Amino acid sequence: MASKSHVLWIAYAVQLLCVPLLGAGSSSAQTAVSNTSTFQARVEEVARTLEKSPSFKNLTQQQRIDRVEFTVGNTLFRLAHEMGHALINELKLPILGREEDAADTYAAVTMLKIGSSFSLRVLANAAKGLFLDDQRDQQTGEKPLYYDEHDLSPQRAYQIVCLMVGSDPDKFRELAEEVKMPSVRRESCKRDFREASSSWAEVLKPHMRLPEDPETKIDVVYGDGKGDFDGWARSFRTLRLLETVAARTKTDFTLPAAITLETQSCGHSGTFFDTDTCTVIICYEQAFDFGQLYVAYLQPRPAVALASSKRKLK
Repeated sequence: MASKSHVLWIAYAVQLLCVPLLGAGSSSAQTAVSNTSTFQARVEEVARTLEKSPSFKNLTQQQRIDRVEFTVGNTLFRLAHEMGHALINELKLPILGREEDAADTYAAVTMLKIGSSFSLRVLANAAKGLFLDDQRDQQTGEKPLYYDEHDLSPQRAYQIVCLMVGSDPDKFRELAEEVKMPSVRRESCKRDFREASSSWAEVLKPHMRLPEDPETKIDVVYGDGKGDFDGWARSFRTLRLLETVAARTKTDFTLPAAITLETQSCGHSGTFFDTDTCTVIICYEQAFDFGQLYVAYLQPRPAVALASSKRKLK
């Protein structure tokens, strides 16, 4: 995406604050509104606590909120992606195709199902983050890994946008125009969303929790952050990031065994599901990298060498 598009992406994300909720009349949608409103309040609280942080102190409160929300939104999408892996593995779900694609689809469909303005901004930020990640790679000379288990970042971003557009072509028309999605693809995105949402609903239906079913045990663990990552470790605790995802999972699904959601310093950037320990792991380095991506491409600042925007992790 070109630099001009960055401004339009921000405008679009802000516009989503006023988007009507999907299924706003249902009790589940009303619960989602309440939960995401609470989470949004925590985002604003985190932004206030960062006022004196060296990398945040010269920003306005809204600028701090935008940066925190970009980082948190991308992290939440990755967390939902890993929960997709957890469900696939723990429930022995059939997957026709690559599991990474299925996990991305689960994350996108889940956010669309929640349908709050915040969850829609999570998707907008996740797509934006993937587009920017590709732009950074191009400018720093990073070669695409065509053999990787994931699609290339732009492909993943376009599929998120496609599912959004497919869920409601009128609501997300401006987004489709912004990423220059042809009208013929917008039409096929309707089918993509319909098939993705119905397929996930069908395979998860036998595992949906009934009111009389016991809740699955889900532990949450916030590991200590180190150095540059301590701020995000404290912020995630304040946000109750893991508890929020755990609560929804326990409410929605009956799982055969306990699972753990954990944030930790990994020594590298990444998120993954450990099948041996049934643990979803979010590395603080990943959140730090999202923050660096925002600073490099979206936050107004003096020009610096682009190559330094990507932290080299040992």
